[in-house]
Amino acid sequence: MNQIQWATIAVLVVVFAPIALTTVLFLLHRNRRKLDAKELAIECREQLFSMLVRNADDIYVMFSPEGFAVEYVSPNVEKLLGVSSDAVKRDIRVLSESAVDPSGDPGTEAIASLEEGGCLQMHRERIRPTTGEVRWYQETLYRESIKGVDKYVLVLSDRTEERKSSLLLEQALDIARSSNEAKSQFLANMSHDIRTPINAIVGMTKIARESGEASEKITSCLDAITVSSRHLLELINDVLDMSRIESGQLELQERRFDLDDVVAEVEAIIRPQAQAKCQDLHVDCSGVEHKVFAGDELRISQILLNLASNAVKYTQEGGSISFVVSELEKTRSSYARLVFAILDNGMGMSPEFVERIFDPFERSEEVSISRIQGTGLGMSITKALIDAMGGVVEIESEVGSGSAFRVTLELRLASPKETRPPLDDASAVEPYDFEGKRFLLAEDNELNAEIMIELLGHRGAEVEWAENGEAACDAFARRPVGYYDAVLMDVMMPIMNGYEAARAIRACAGACACAADVKIIALTANAFAEDVKTALDAGMDAHVAKPVDIDGLAGVLGRICG
Repeated sequence: MNQIQWATIAVLVVVFAPIALTTVLFLLHRNRRKLDAKELAIECREQLFSMLVRNADDIYVMFSPEGFAVEYVSPNVEKLLGVSSDAVKRDIRVLSESAVDPSGDPGTEAIASLEEGGCLQMHRERIRPTTGEVRWYQETLYRESIKGVDKYVLVLSDRTEERKSSLLLEQALDIARSSNEAKSQFLANMSHDIRTPINAIVGMTKIARESGEASEKITSCLDAITVSSRHLLELINDVLDMSRIESGQLELQERRFDLDDVVAEVEAIIRPQAQAKCQDLHVDCSGVEHKVFAGDELRISQILLNLASNAVKYTQEGGSISFVVSELEKTRSSYARLVFAILDNGMGMSPEFVERIFDPFERSEEVSISRIQGTGLGMSITKALIDAMGGVVEIESEVGSGSAFRVTLELRLASPKETRPPLDDASAVEPYDFEGKRFLLAEDNELNAEIMIELLGHRGAEVEWAENGEAACDAFARRPVGYYDAVLMDVMMPIMNGYEAARAIRACAGACACAADVKIIALTANAFAEDVKTALDAGMDAHVAKPVDIDGLAGVLGRICG
């Protein structure tokens, strides 16, 4: 290499070396600033994380599977559990010292068998050293893989306040349940205690009317007593129904029924009321293709009776009322959509009242309407029943022009295999000839027994009275096969109640065939749906609620004895 080349290299080194050195120093300085910024950010995050952990109620511990060596423990462990972080790092088992029950730790095998991504969870009480307070902890152990290395993460979460809230909620629910049960029991007792004297009033009124010795004035008074008693009974039924709806105890029974029977029953009850006001009642169900369904026949009848009786009640004398049933196009197989329309040209309602008509105790403030008796519960109950059946009710009304109520229900079509269940109320209307029939009456109330003996005797029947269930069983056992045509059984009786007596009579079936065949009817002031079921489960054939309507009883006897 000649001198010129060496000189050139020397010049280049002298010229570019400072530039290269400056560039390197600049890059190093810039990287140092970036590293300092990252270190500052990391330090800030660590301080923030440390502050969060120190003030949190959750304790975090990370340890390795090998010997359970602790690699990290949150700094709040000392404040919450009274154990230093260093002590936990030396031996994780020191965490058990704050536990009320140290034996609750998961075993080594359970921890080792925990799969990746899985967790173990337990709850136990721990003592907070600073206050001596017992706190409730949820302890969760996770197994995670961090860059291919297995780690355990233990999280101790203070759930004391949540547990207190949960316990308070449970206590509130228990109180609410107890209150509902107490209210239901009170209403059941009230129903029983009120129905018993009403039974005497209705029964004695019936006897007085049938004596044929009453003057026109007395007959008019007896009619007023009958109407008032019926109204009182309706009020009781409304209050009981509303109570059950509010407490969520409303149950629907699905059983086979014929739509024609429901319509005929509603018409049979409503037509006399309409005739008394010289109203024109039009009933039409010709637009219905299907007639036999599975559903709650009694509740459907209750809905229609509430709406139809209101139409009669709030329509002037000489007005007109239409009860029309039609069938809409199906939306699903095995079901039919029916529309029950109740139309009238009566008083009508304002738009404001239509908006709140289904509210409990709501009644119109119109003078002409406010004079009409009622609890204001009927429409609220009707709406609740429709909702329970998944139905819809629509209202069109105009003051002075009348109202139209349309109820749409989707009912399951009954299969040919489904049969109508035993009658459990007094809604049947089949005639029954009491002449020459013999009944065993189990009734602890002497006045009620006297009424039944008189009413049945007036129709040519012979009644033998037993004052409790045990006496009824003894009387039944003494008589020959087929001696009694039916047993009329009260339920609430001393010594042996009606359910026990019915079971005892049925238990004699092995020794006496008539014990299995004799018809037993519950005549009781216990009128709830579960009372009906209990009576049938006890071996009775039917249930008739007090006050006993003798014509209704005749219908029941005609159905089950015919």
